[in-house]
Amino acid sequence: MFCRNCGKELAGAPEFCMNCGAKPMAGTSFCPGCGAPTTPLTEICTKCGARVAKAIKEKTWKPTAAGILCIIAGAIGVIAGMVVAALIAAFGGIVWFFGIGWLGVTGAPLIILGIIAIVGGLYALKRRIWGLALAGSICALISPAGILGILAIIFVIMGKDEFK
Repeated sequence: MFCRNCGKELAGAPEFCMNCGAKPMAGTSFCPGCGAPTTPLTEICTKCGARVAKAIKEKTWKPTAAGILCIIAGAIGVIAGMVVAALIAAFGGIVWFFGIGWLGVTGAPLIILGIIAIVGGLYALKRRIWGLALAGSICALISPAGILGILAIIFVIMGKDEFK
């Protein structure tokens, strides 16, 4: 076995390389099977045929854009819900529909969906928990800024392989 960081041969399976102090599989510069130089994109060593660590994929703009769109749509939803709640406070006794204040029925869900969209947007920015990022983008679709939610859903789905 060879250190992937410095290329020196290692005896056994040590936790750290005695030459460079790094974990033996932490680097991307050398093949762990023969010690030949490799690049970060190398998946199989051309000298010995050993499989090296998976190639590092570059991050794209899609999850970042989805996160930003979710956060904006969520903020718009929360603000709209607060406006509706303020209208309830101002005109609560006047506007009634089947015995229920119809503004009250729409105010709280807007705030809740907006919060879920914001949380989903934050997870999309971190590229963590794809399902929560998707749920946030769906909630962004239901918010008053629905077009942002459509774009967020598309970008979250397109960037699924970047999530951990």
